[in-house]
Amino acid sequence: MNRVAKYFRHFSFFYSYLGNRIFLLIALSLLGGFLDGFGLALFIPLIQVAGKAQIDKAEAAQSLGSLDFLLDFITWSGLELSAVVILVFLLVIFVLKGIFKYLESHYKVIVQMFFVRKIRYQMVDSLGGMEYKKFLGLDAGRVQNTLSGEIYKIVSAYVAYFNTLQSFVLLMVYVVLALLANFQFALVVSVGGYLTNFIFKIIFKYTESASLNNSKLSHKYQSSLIQAVHNFKYLKATNYFQKYKLKLKSYVDQIELEQKKIGIFNAILMAAREPLVIAIVVGAILVQIKLLDGNIAAIFLSLMFFYRALNFIMLVQTNWQAFTSNLGGLHVGMELLKDLDDGKEEDSSELQVDHIKSLNIVNVGFSYNSTKKVLSNINLKIQDNRSYAFVGKSGSGKTTLTNLIVGLVHPTEGDFYLNGETLRSFNLASYRSKIGYITQEPVIFNDTIFNNITFWSEKTEANYSKFLHAVKLAHLTELVESLSEKEDTILGDSGSLISGGQKQRISIARELFKDAELLIFDEATSALDSETEQMIQQNIDSLKGTCNIVLVAHRLSTVKNADEILLMKDGEVECRGSFNHLIEISPAFKSMVELQEF
Repeated sequence: MNRVAKYFRHFSFFYSYLGNRIFLLIALSLLGGFLDGFGLALFIPLIQVAGKAQIDKAEAAQSLGSLDFLLDFITWSGLELSAVVILVFLLVIFVLKGIFKYLESHYKVIVQMFFVRKIRYQMVDSLGGMEYKKFLGLDAGRVQNTLSGEIYKIVSAYVAYFNTLQSFVLLMVYVVLALLANFQFALVVSVGGYLTNFIFKIIFKYTESASLNNSKLSHKYQSSLIQAVHNFKYLKATNYFQKYKLKLKSYVDQIELEQKKIGIFNAILMAAREPLVIAIVVGAILVQIKLLDGNIAAIFLSLMFFYRALNFIMLVQTNWQAFTSNLGGLHVGMELLKDLDDGKEEDSSELQVDHIKSLNIVNVGFSYNSTKKVLSNINLKIQDNRSYAFVGKSGSGKTTLTNLIVGLVHPTEGDFYLNGETLRSFNLASYRSKIGYITQEPVIFNDTIFNNITFWSEKTEANYSKFLHAVKLAHLTELVESLSEKEDTILGDSGSLISGGQKQRISIARELFKDAELLIFDEATSALDSETEQMIQQNIDSLKGTCNIVLVAHRLSTVKNADEILLMKDGEVECRGSFNHLIEISPAFKSMVELQEF
């Protein structure tokens, strides 16, 4: 029962994507199989009619067993059982078989493309629709490995699974035909075929274990590789890479060892396939002739069917071995899809946000778990295209408050209102489309300046004019004009071909092109030199009055001109006011300013 449930689980997974397309594929396989069998059966009367004008129907019917209805159909048509008539029927049957085989193969390709596209779309959509809080608990290596590497194993598992299913269907077709031709002989061969199954069960078991281990090790390797790329500068500068690469090589060795096991099991299966088929056939013929005194013509017809059937037994086992080899990828894919689905963000409202007129945070508190509050009793009103700044020591709650404002997390206490209504009553995607976000590490894609700023908008006249305006506001005109490829210049991985300040200005230009109504600068200048920081600060100041601006900063020079500054401590607002007002009323703020040499 557990084994049936296990196999049905895989069928259910594929059926959830393909629906009744599966049964159409099976039906086409059945038609092709039966037509092939009928064609093979007609070779018996064709041999018997050789050298004669026509065949004796009773003699031919005895050789065909229960398949004698083929002869009945020919005589019912008013035709004689001559060699020419049988050959014509034989040709018609195999032409029909070829047509159905083409339809099956063609439709199989279409269904495979449909499956691959659908599962890739689902993974991308599910990742994009995941709640931020749940996303933080995912292993980045696992996500990347599944979406880039394991996805091919899922596709290979699908192909192998349906090859197995089709081979099994055809196996059943030939078993039925063999039973109709000679029941006794068919029964003997069936017992022999069944006994070989025990040999392959052992191979499948070890292959499945190796496949699952391979996928788990691949996750770890991908995770470690991501960290190596991300921290390359540090690892190279300290020569730690020499030691870290041993860890990477260890994973490579383990992965290849598991892959070697799978290869050996596959080799055993392929080598044993034909000898086992011949052994079963020879044994069955000896039993039929020596013990059961069988009719040699009937045995020959049944043997033809069973030779086909035994080949499909081996194909079932070979394809199932291929499926088992990729089972690890299928399982991790199913598990990731489940995790992504479990972490899906609730965003069912259809109420769209036309404009951000005001944001009102009232007595808000937030905690990731019940043991520790991150924010407590926060009150803030953002409106009238003003600028607001959050300052304070690390861990004071600035980033969490920012995450709350953009809707990545939601209050566990208090209320958050947008334009006088609760934020959750609006469609969150439409709200976030009004937000611009510039971080400490600018998000730059390995693409052109134009695509980075316009986010792959079509290069129409209107978009190009809007692009130039954003470039001008972000003080990037001189940079763009100095490059030989102008706006079509590729920026390199994470903007490796430009400076930190230029990256930040491109990030700002992207949000200006977007026409963001709420701009958030999260430590946007903390990694820049003073001169570049001053340039970015000029960018920020020039935007005042055009949209609402939220600044998160350690370096207080960035927030000096903000309309309102919130000094945060331990998740609460300790005091608030303008820069000069806070210096007067807050010793802590004044000390921070003095330490930064204002």
